[in-house]
Amino acid sequence: MTSNERCGLIRGMEVNWETNSKVKKLAALGFIKQGSVLPRSTTDDFPTSSATVRLHGVRDKKPWVVIHIRGDVRKQIHNWGTGEYAKTMRVSFGRDWSGYSTNGELCETLDFSDVDKAVKEVKGAMSQ
Repeated sequence: MTSNERCGLIRGMEVNWETNSKVKKLAALGFIKQGSVLPRSTTDDFPTSSATVRLHGVRDKKPWVVIHIRGDVRKQIHNWGTGEYAKTMRVSFGRDWSGYSTNGELCETLDFSDVDKAVKEVKGAMSQ
């Protein structure tokens, strides 16, 4: 398994959408794949090796969009025990804001061209 397969690249990653009324409408119109719509959950339950979209203010003309880009699950060892985590980077945009905000930790095998592909896919669906 290569490091790209281990961390999962956007070009091979699915873009998932957390369900809400706007996402259901976009899926019904065919702008989002029905199989990519996920039930509401906490962000730590978002799938790994994928990008998951969460919308805020879905009734607004331009909702606030947060794309959670998660790598694979990794083990982390501490003095108090072992835990699992997935590096997660978030890209936010929307409403009347013209830029992007990023935070979190991008998996080391990804670069911003991979993030850009996910953002373009989401923006394409949202522009419908």
